[in-house]
Amino acid sequence: MLSGIGPKNNLEENNIKVRKELPVGRNLLEHPACCVTAKVSVPNCTSASQLHYSSNGFELGMFYKSDINGKIPSQKHFLDERPNIQFYANTVKLGLAIAEPGKNEILTLLSVLNLPSSVGHLELRSSNPFIHPKIFLNLYEKPDDLYNMMSSLKLSREILKQPPLSTVWGVKEIGFDTDKEMSDEDWEQYIRKVSITSSHPCGTVKMAPESQGGCINHRLQVYGTKNLRVVDASIFPTIPAGNLNAPTAMVAWKASRLIEEDYKNKA
Repeated sequence: MLSGIGPKNNLEENNIKVRKELPVGRNLLEHPACCVTAKVSVPNCTSASQLHYSSNGFELGMFYKSDINGKIPSQKHFLDERPNIQFYANTVKLGLAIAEPGKNEILTLLSVLNLPSSVGHLELRSSNPFIHPKIFLNLYEKPDDLYNMMSSLKLSREILKQPPLSTVWGVKEIGFDTDKEMSDEDWEQYIRKVSITSSHPCGTVKMAPESQGGCINHRLQVYGTKNLRVVDASIFPTIPAGNLNAPTAMVAWKASRLIEEDYKNKA
């Protein structure tokens, strides 16, 4: 965008010469994440091998489909072939600092919404490359996203109530009034307060026909330019249903082949 490729109005208001008007910065996609955290009463358990099985404290638990109405998922949701929740059990404090640092053994159940419907955007606030752009993630803008996350977190609370977590490990939730049944409004407040991103931003230089809001073609070339390609996660027209590392690596692999083809064809 700083080079003059992007939305005309945003470029002009920052005194940047428009070289090619394209919807760069639109279609910002992200995986929202939210967690349920609990204290564990057994001393020195989450920092030792008993619960801390991996080197960084993150253990992938499962993939499953959440309930669109915000209810606890049933057996059919776990058999769905297009899951939308990536679930972790870990010993890392996430979200709000609702536990005193260094004074609690922690177990966190993290839910990541892998197929969100909400779409954000970003725009320049200055022509100075050292000034951060305005970022509008719009997480949970679509009600479906909110209810899907709500469904997953309700399941997490049920998991924490089951033995041996509730008995042998003495797990107790943090941040919930256990004497009060949470309404959908309570859940919405909790989700909006505790949610974080997965650091998976993508989609802002979408691959699609220019007439359909695309910025690059199928060979990763920016419309209206020569010898300019984009090779990163911003080209995804939709967000992958999982972590972005592998898909982005494949984009790079494909780009290397396309560049080689073009070089040979010119020779």
